[in-house]
Amino acid sequence: FRTGWDPKGRLLNPDLAGGGLLDVGVYTLAFASMVFGGPPPEMTSMAHVGETGVDEQAAMILRYEGGRLGVLTCGVRTAMPHVAYVFGTEKWARVHAPFWKTQGLTIGSADAEEEVIQLPHRENGYEYEAEHVMQCLRGGRTESDVMPLDESLAIVRTMDALRAEWGLRYPME
Repeated sequence: FRTGWDPKGRLLNPDLAGGGLLDVGVYTLAFASMVFGGPPPEMTSMAHVGETGVDEQAAMILRYEGGRLGVLTCGVRTAMPHVAYVFGTEKWARVHAPFWKTQGLTIGSADAEEEVIQLPHRENGYEYEAEHVMQCLRGGRTESDVMPLDESLAIVRTMDALRAEWGLRYPME
């Protein structure tokens, strides 16, 4: 995701909690949480904090049990392909862009042809979130079984830890 230069706009303005982590990085962290089953026990990262005081781009390495690693990037001033990869010992998967509302993925391995799986949307890709929220509300549920509150809170805590590592605080904190 790449924005133009607008220091008063929501993406670059610290008064509006701008920056890549809170705008698009949350998707990378939620994806990692889905793939690895929760928050990382250990992580390290680097970010470029631009002249407005928000993170314009960041790279994160998350370490999980069993030697599993998540390598994530996000940014609002950097052109990125918006794909996600998952690599295993036998196969890999590429989630097509934009990975947070993909319409397909490719499965591959060193010794087989790639397989493309199409996942077309009925609308814009966000309809599934909206439908699930409506189902929860109609069912009287205040928590989703797809994205439980504990998982959401763990992702927020991970983002807070990353911002602390970068020395990034917003004026309202």
